[in-house]
Amino acid sequence: MSFCDIRGETIDVGAFIRYAGTGTISKVVELKEEDNEQWVKLEEPALWYAVDSLEVVNEKDILDVESIDKDTLEKLKDIKEGYDELNANLNDIQGCEGGG
Repeated sequence: MSFCDIRGETIDVGAFIRYAGTGTISKVVELKEEDNEQWVKLEEPALWYAVDSLEVVNEKDILDVESIDKDTLEKLKDIKEGYDELNANLNDIQGCEGGG
């Protein structure tokens, strides 16, 4: 019996999947069928998910946050601060109304 995700891709133990409900990505550690329903247990969080809510993802497409260097994190922080400042300025501009 094979377990398939929402796109028809085969789900195997050790595969990485994304839970459609929250976007959680984790590794498959166990598969089971119970009451004619297929379930997949994730490594983290250690919960069971119905296969019809899962999507297989390529391991190489998963961003490893621990591998991001400090320079990259600083650049991302600067971009976010710039965005926040721009957004605040836009709110000030939009708050002005003409009289008449």
